[in-house]
Amino acid sequence: MTYDTTLTTARLLRGHIQNLRKKRCRRDFVFTASDRAKMGATAVAAGVAGLGGAAAGLGGKAMDTTEEADLIEFELDGKSVRAWIWVSVFNEGDEVEVAAEPNGDCWMGYGIRRISDRIVALHPHCSRGRYAHFRACCSWFAKIVGSLLVVGWIMLAISAYLVSLPVTQLGSFAAFSVAAGFAAALVYAVIAYRITRRFMVFVRIAECVFRVFGWPNVKNVDLPAITKKSKKPGDPAGLGIFFFRY
Repeated sequence: MTYDTTLTTARLLRGHIQNLRKKRCRRDFVFTASDRAKMGATAVAAGVAGLGGAAAGLGGKAMDTTEEADLIEFELDGKSVRAWIWVSVFNEGDEVEVAAEPNGDCWMGYGIRRISDRIVALHPHCSRGRYAHFRACCSWFAKIVGSLLVVGWIMLAISAYLVSLPVTQLGSFAAFSVAAGFAAALVYAVIAYRITRRFMVFVRIAECVFRVFGWPNVKNVDLPAITKKSKKPGDPAGLGIFFFRY
């Protein structure tokens, strides 16, 4: 189940975890080497243009876009399994289901579900089907951009009050503020759309995992939302963020 496949070779494995090994590592899950090269080129161009601060920022991002995750390895009824997941909460002897695909002499796991408590851990950034993903992105966009617009308009209103803007100019000033706000929102919308599309590879992996687990309506599965509804006092803090319950 690599990022550039059609995800058709995944299978459901089931058994008890044996010889569990776990390492906390850093890896770049979102950006490819090509992406980092482009970011570095942008930093160079910004430096040539005299934008030192921008170049430094872009350069820093190009140098390190890695994230922490758990690399776990174990045996499942004689099969060797490796998996990258946000956080491992699995133990030796746990009975689990694993959505995995053949990868040389082992199986690469992308989703692990413990039978006893229905805890699910998946490959980083995989937690929603496509419809749930777009709904979540639209919600975040509305909240973030809406807050920014309100704050911006309040600041402009305060500025107009402090400079004692004539009443005759208030209409034009208000129209300008609204137009500027919506123009900014349009720019943010383009950026948000590109980010949303960027994460579609993880959405496709998530849908494949859900399908292998036999879950219905995979495009609408929203593990963070489902887990939030069933979360109880005393549950681990990372539940609903780094691992889920379904």
